[in-house]
Amino acid sequence: MKPVNIKKSVYTLATVDGSHAELTMYGDIYERRPVDWWTDEPIEGDFILLDEFLQDLDEIRRCTSLTIRMNSYGGDANVANVIHNRLRELSRGGMEITCIVDGVAMSGGSLIMCACDEVEVNPSSLIMIHNAWGFFWGGYNAPQLLELAAQLDAYDQMQAAIYERKTGLPQEEILQMMAETTYMTGTEAVEKGFADQLIEDPNPLAIAASADGRTLYIGSRSLHLAPGMTAPAALEKIEAPENWRARMLSKLRKEP
Repeated sequence: MKPVNIKKSVYTLATVDGSHAELTMYGDIYERRPVDWWTDEPIEGDFILLDEFLQDLDEIRRCTSLTIRMNSYGGDANVANVIHNRLRELSRGGMEITCIVDGVAMSGGSLIMCACDEVEVNPSSLIMIHNAWGFFWGGYNAPQLLELAAQLDAYDQMQAAIYERKTGLPQEEILQMMAETTYMTGTEAVEKGFADQLIEDPNPLAIAASADGRTLYIGSRSLHLAPGMTAPAALEKIEAPENWRARMLSKLRKEP
């Protein structure tokens, strides 16, 4: 096949010799670009969009191997599931798929990660799994709320099946980890079977947490955790996020 060189705002997909492809997946996962509720204008951000992603993925279907470099906070569980299943299809067809978690693989990002035959993580990588949730507006009666709860439960079962295939852990244990919104460092992800190999990246994406464990700092970006969630104890704790952000921006400017 001919070499491929696709560049989107949040990912690049390229082949050099037509047999190996590398995909850099840095962004959040959506079916279509989110728009502002009030203005209907597209929201600025880094988004991996389903249709264009699958179209680009089809360009490398004849490659024998694919390396995915991952840094994703997740997004739409439906979209992540579709991408997961398409990657599994490519794997069953003979393509060897490796995921390297440069930063984080959270929520839907972890579902895509678990489609890969080999998952490599840095000690500072962060993996997160949790129960499905959604936004609801309007008025609902009890049967309708029960129906919505049943739908979310079905999503939980879908996610648990993906994690069970990758890790070999009992589904009951996985569901408990999801219910507790579990964060894992690279080492913990290997121990649990979510990752296969711990690597020492000479330039890993730095990850730290606020002193109270309620905010994650990943590179120069901050992520506020939902109520009841706390960062893993193994992460570095910092008191002055503005100093951290300045240090990370300086580091990024120096890297080639």
